[in-house]
Amino acid sequence: MPSVSESAKGVSDIANGHVNSFLDNVEDLTRALKDVDSPEIAKVRAKVKMALSAAKSAMADTASQFRDQAQQVGKRTDTFVRDNPWQVIGIAALVGLAVGIFASRRYD
Repeated sequence: MPSVSESAKGVSDIANGHVNSFLDNVEDLTRALKDVDSPEIAKVRAKVKMALSAAKSAMADTASQFRDQAQQVGKRTDTFVRDNPWQVIGIAALVGLAVGIFASRRYD
C-alpha cells in the first residue's frame, strides 16, 4: 500500500504532466509565430514567454508545498497511531460496525 507521500507524489506527477504538456503546446505555438514579422505578435510572444516562466515557477512552488503538507499529515497520522493504538482500533471498529449496519439496511 503506497504511503501518503507516495500518493501525493503520484497525484502531483499526473497534474504536472498535464500542465507541462499544456505549457509545451504554448511554447510550440510561440515558436511557430516567431517568423511572423509584426510588432503586435512580438509583444504577444514576449508576454507569453513571461507568463510561461511565471506559470512554471508557480507550478513548481505549488507542487513542493503540496508534497510538504502531505508529508506533514502523514507524519502526524503515523505519530497519532503509534501513540494511541487502542483508540485507533476502537475508532476502526466503530467505523466498521457503522458501515456494516448501513450496508445491511441497504440490502434488506
